[in-house]
Amino acid sequence: MAGGQPLDKVLAARLRERVSPALGDQAYAHLRDLRDALAASLSDATGTWLDYGAGTAPYRDLLPGATLVTGDLGGGESCTVDYELDDSGRCPVADGTFDGVLSTQVLEHVTDPVAYLQEVYRILRPHGRLVLSTHGVWEDHGGQDLWRWTADGLALLAGRVGFVDVSVRKLTGDARALLLLLRRYGRDSRWPRDGMVGALLRLASWWDRRHPSAFDVYADKHFREAAGSPSFYLAILLEARRPGED
Repeated sequence: MAGGQPLDKVLAARLRERVSPALGDQAYAHLRDLRDALAASLSDATGTWLDYGAGTAPYRDLLPGATLVTGDLGGGESCTVDYELDDSGRCPVADGTFDGVLSTQVLEHVTDPVAYLQEVYRILRPHGRLVLSTHGVWEDHGGQDLWRWTADGLALLAGRVGFVDVSVRKLTGDARALLLLLRRYGRDSRWPRDGMVGALLRLASWWDRRHPSAFDVYADKHFREAAGSPSFYLAILLEARRPGED
C-alpha cells in the first residue's frame, strides 16, 4: 500500500502521468516539459542504453533507435529490472558496457551524487552519452530526498567527474513554474480567509477544483517557453559525454 492505495495503482498512475501528461494533472507542466525535452535529446539515441534508477521506465518509448535496459535497487517498487543494483548503486556490468545512460529524477535521491556519476562514467563506453534530469526547486518527495541543484552547479559536478561537452537546460521556469506551485499548494491546503489576498487565493482554488485544466491551459498559452534563461526553475536536463580514448 502507498498513501492508502494499492502499490500497483500508484505505480500505474505515476507511469501514466509521465508517459502521457494530461492537462489538470498535479504536475502537468513539469512532466510535460520534461518529456518534451527528453524526447528532443533522445531522438537520435542508438546502441544499448541503461535507464539507471529506472523505476517504471516511463521514457522507454523516447529511444526508438536504441535498446533500453533497466537497472534499479531491488524491491523498491517491485518493478522487474534487467540489472539489480547493489546497495551502493553499482551496476553489475563490466566497464564501458553502454552507449548511453538515461537518468530521470534520480540524482536528488542518491546518498553520494559523485559516486553515482562516477558509476555512470565507468559503465559508459568512450564517447558514450549521459542524459540526466533532476530537480531545481521542488517539494520533498519519494522517501529519501537529499539534494537540489542549480544548472551551473550540476554542470560543474559533471565536469569534475570527467564528463565533457556538458550542457544544461532549465525546465519549467519563472511564471510557468510559479503557477504550477500555486495550484499544487491550493489543492493540498486551505488558504487563510483573511483579507483580499486570501479571498483571491481561495477563489483561484475554487476555480481550479471546478476547472482542473484551466491553469495548465493558461500556462501553455502564455508561458509555454520561458523567455531567455529562467532564474527559477523546477527541473534541469543535463547532457554530457564520456571522452574518447586517444
